[in-house]
Amino acid sequence: MSRIRFALPGSWARIPLASEAEALRAVRKLTEQVTGRKEELATLRAELRGRFTRVVEAAREGGADELYIGLELVPGIPLPAWAAVFPADPGQVDLSAVGFPELARGLDFVVGAPPEGGTSETSDDPRARVHAVRHAWRRTTEVAADDVERTFELVEADYWVAAAEPNRLALITFSTALAEYEEEMLELFDAVIGTLRWPVPDEALTAG
Repeated sequence: MSRIRFALPGSWARIPLASEAEALRAVRKLTEQVTGRKEELATLRAELRGRFTRVVEAAREGGADELYIGLELVPGIPLPAWAAVFPADPGQVDLSAVGFPELARGLDFVVGAPPEGGTSETSDDPRARVHAVRHAWRRTTEVAADDVERTFELVEADYWVAAAEPNRLALITFSTALAEYEEEMLELFDAVIGTLRWPVPDEALTAG
């Protein structure tokens, strides 16, 4: 599958997921970048490393091939968010016999309804021949800090993305701890998906 390209606002770190060792090295480097190496920040550094590592482990276990961790929206304004790209096997969904007009309808049918309490939106970019379905919802997570369990509310948005000629399918998942700004964060994620470009694989060009 060719690499999906999109523009992320502000500052984000890309974590390689090809191997666990490479991913953990990137996490260690990222935490040092965020906190520096001051001894008085060792506890914070360890906490951040633990959080980032859990995100990396979940992404790798889920089959993601790309992971991005948000750092700042603009200088001085933190952006607690992450995005993961999960390729999907088009063989699992019968898309091979349809053109782009029917690809959109097929994806809508396959993705189905959003999780309970969630919302669903669709968008098309005929020029890029990309169709997307967004499911968004809230969930809570437990985070341990200083031996105290704290509950945080997260906003998550799954974008099922389909492209035509040839037909391709992927899932891009965004998560953020800025649940109180749900509407604004979903607008931000929508804007990112609006920049998405999915080049035709080289083998498809050769075959054509």
